[in-house]
Amino acid sequence: MHLQVILGSIREGRRSGPVAQWAFEQASKRSEVTVELIDLKAWKLPLFDLEKFPSEGDYENPLQQRWAETIARADGYLFVSPEYNHGYTAALKNALDYLYAEWNKKPASFVTFGNAEGARGLQQLRLVLVELEMMPLPTAVHLRDATSKIEDGVYHADPRDEKRFGVMFDEWLWWANALMAARSVGDR
Repeated sequence: MHLQVILGSIREGRRSGPVAQWAFEQASKRSEVTVELIDLKAWKLPLFDLEKFPSEGDYENPLQQRWAETIARADGYLFVSPEYNHGYTAALKNALDYLYAEWNKKPASFVTFGNAEGARGLQQLRLVLVELEMMPLPTAVHLRDATSKIEDGVYHADPRDEKRFGVMFDEWLWWANALMAARSVGDR
């Protein structure tokens, strides 16, 4: 089972980096999975302007092809995204829009923070993931006062954060196993 933790912010001075590193470390403690941290900032995906719809599956752009190969490796995702202006980040929306089939039939969990603990941005993100035929899961880790828990570039979780992460991860693992079995049967 392979989980990708996707860091959904590319801003300078972003606080989501330490949060994503914490999520990556928490998930890496679990023996049932391998975990990979995907930092959208490192990908430098330009604003999606390619002619063909990703749902056609015919990726001609080399960067899009590499992105597809990377995302296809995962059995599911953990999106770490702050809330910006009551929404999720433009960088994350752009990264999602580059592909289609590689996201399909896989579970998605979330670690969010910001105004209203990221809840409003997460609701918008879930709508997009449904369109990409993903399974956005109900349990999410909404971090309270996340920025005050970052010290020297390290996120210091409290017991509530760690407990919620465990609950969320167990749910992700159940769905990842179920959807992996379903994908092995083939198309509907």
